[in-house]
Formats: sequence, C-alpha cells, structure tokens
Amino acid sequence: MTDGALEGAAGLLLAAAGLGVAGLDPTGALLAVAALAAGARPRAVLAFGALVLVLTAGLGVVLSVTAGASLAGVDWAGALPGGPVTAALEALAGALALGWAARRLRRGADAVREEAAADAGRRSGARLAGGAGLTGAAVVFTAGAVLDPSFVGLVVLAGRGEPLVGVVAAHLVWSVVSQAPLVLLLVAVARGGHERAAALFARWWDRVRPAVHHLVTAALALLGAGLLLDAGWYAATGRFLVLDPGP
Repeated sequence: MTDGALEGAAGLLLAAAGLGVAGLDPTGALLAVAALAAGARPRAVLAFGALVLVLTAGLGVVLSVTAGASLAGVDWAGALPGGPVTAALEALAGALALGWAARRLRRGADAVREEAAADAGRRSGARLAGGAGLTGAAVVFTAGAVLDPSFVGLVVLAGRGEPLVGVVAAHLVWSVVSQAPLVLLLVAVARGGHERAAALFARWWDRVRPAVHHLVTAALALLGAGLLLDAGWYAATGRFLVLDPGP
C-alpha cells in the first residue's frame, strides 16, 4: 500500500471516529440494561450487543459500496423545489418542530405520564428478556442508523472509491465509537460484573435524563424558530437567510 493510500485510510478512520463521537448513542446500552433488569441471560445480552455492532457496520458497508458514490454526487441544493414551495415547507416543518417541543415541555411537567412511561419501559424490558426479543430489537435498532446524520455522512465518505478493507474498518470504528456505552456494558457483562455495571448505568441515566430531555426540547425549539424565521424572511424579502435553492 502506498503512502498516499495509507494516509487516505488513516484519514477515513479518523473521520469515522469523529463521526462516531458525533453520533454517540446510549440507546443500545439502555436496551441492554432493561433486558438485564428483566432477567435476560448475559449470553443473550452479549449476542445482542455483537449483533448491533456487526449489523450496523455491515449495513454501512453495503450502503457505502452500493450508494455512497451516488449520494456524494447529488446536488442537494439544486434538488430543492422553488422558493415559495421551499418557504412553505420550511414554515410547516418549523411549526411541527415547535409543536413537538411544546408537547415535550408539557410531558416533562406531567408526573403521571412520566410514571406511565417508566412502566412501559419496564414492560419493554420484560419483552426484551428473551433471545428472540433481543435479536429483533438488534435488527430494528440497526435499521434506525440510516436516520443518523453521522452514519449517512460516513456512508458518503467511505463510498468515494475507498478500498473495501478501509470501508469495513471505518464502519466498524463508527459502530464501536457511537455505541461506546453499549461496548463498555458488554465488557462488564463478559467479565461477570454486569449487575453492578447495569445498576451504575441506570443511576447515571436517571441523573442525566432530565438534562438530555431539556436539551432535545431546546434543540427542537431552536430548529423550529430558525425554520420559521427563514420562511418569514423569504416572505418579506424574497431571499432566504440560510439556503437559497434558486428561482
């Protein structure tokens, strides 16, 4: 392998690691903790984690090899409809985002709904406790990766004529980094300390969950306000503040 190829592979791996940090997701670990709390066997949880990591990387490799180059060549701005249509779509999306943020605020203030959500989570854990439930959860969870912008970004980067070995390595790096909480939990399970690790993770999540809830709500509110502002600016001036797709 030439020096240029080595530098390209190293750059792709660094990009994959950075995108993995951007896509850091505790959901897989939360599912594993719920399954353990519901009585799932450690071996089933290990299989769940391995499936999530391998299937996510495999999905990324397939998409990079088959569609990555095509996605990289798309002129997304040129694909947008004309100004008035874009402004109307922005206004609609902004209103939906603000409505979602308001709904999250109301839910956050309702203790009864929070308790109902906790009960639903416990029931979900019971369903996950079986091997079939964990396998199904791994497949569904993996499919959701296509909604992660950092995953899509790596699909595009790795699809630009990179060697297959580099593509596989990059997606494995993204999978491991983005699922770092799950990986740490799997290590604890493999070492036999999963009960303590699951309890610690559950306590940590209970502490940070309100902050995460408020951060997501604030992000939705900012997104909605920004979209409405951009649409309003177009209505007033005929130009967009953020993105002008052209006439």
